[in-house]
Amino acid sequence: MTVIVNRSEFYERGDTIPKSGSKERDNSEGVFADHTRFFTMHRVFPLLTSLCVFVHVVLGNTELEQFKVFIKQFNKVYKNQEEYQYRLSVFATNLNVARRLQEEELGTATYGITKFSDLTDEEFTRNSLTLIDDAPPNNVTQLKVEAAPVSKSCDWRKAGVISEAKSQGKCGSCWAFAAVANIEAQWGIIGHSVNLSVQQLIDCGPSKNGCKGVKVEEAFKSVIKQKGLVSEKVYPYKAVAQKCKKINSVRTTIKGYISLPKNEQVMANFVNVKGTIVVRLNSIGLKLYKGGVIHPKSCDVTKVNHAVLAVGYSKGKETF
Repeated sequence: MTVIVNRSEFYERGDTIPKSGSKERDNSEGVFADHTRFFTMHRVFPLLTSLCVFVHVVLGNTELEQFKVFIKQFNKVYKNQEEYQYRLSVFATNLNVARRLQEEELGTATYGITKFSDLTDEEFTRNSLTLIDDAPPNNVTQLKVEAAPVSKSCDWRKAGVISEAKSQGKCGSCWAFAAVANIEAQWGIIGHSVNLSVQQLIDCGPSKNGCKGVKVEEAFKSVIKQKGLVSEKVYPYKAVAQKCKKINSVRTTIKGYISLPKNEQVMANFVNVKGTIVVRLNSIGLKLYKGGVIHPKSCDVTKVNHAVLAVGYSKGKETF
């Protein structure tokens, strides 16, 4: 089963590297989930965004020529020749990694040059993937439902309830983006379009530094404690943790969240009937991911470090 996900937009697509030799429903609940655990919110509203493809074909060029195109395309600036050479070396390594990922890919995903192609895995993880993953607390309600037949596919983007993709910048705030996106989508599903403040959740949330990662369920707890979130326009995103601002404005809130069973069929059925859910995943390959449905040759489900929004699913090989 293919899961359609929406993520905080820390991706930008660059050049494709081919394989070598290639040729409203009434909804009173929202949901949060990790790769096998889902947590629901009561009267919440969120969804997915589509990614913009920006492709510049440089196939057949040397690594140096591709690097020069990469620098211009993503406005990269290096402080000296030593750093330039180092980033070129990292870039060349990542080109090889992209080729390997493409060769091993079992789905429809494509890998290639992205704005992260001059970063090491450690740098990429430190800047963008700082989700704190843990088992859900014992006091979280577990939703017990039987796996039931679901329609072949579901895509909440088509209902126009998914907010646009946003960039988290160099702030480990995927937990906040995913939680806020879910709330926005769930409200959208019942007919109320909202654009809520991620920055408020980072500044006034459960951590002294919301850019260093937080458990996603803590985000929902914080929204309830704060009696809701103000709009993005009132409290805009800055991609850095700041002092909490007390703002008197209309707030959008939730009543709670639950956990779904570790069953993909149940998760798909919930998405189809109730709407979007937040999921946690292993970000392997995301640094160089450009599009399509990811189905890696191998994936360690015990190492999840990124939160995204699941807005649908497909039983086929449809690309989203």
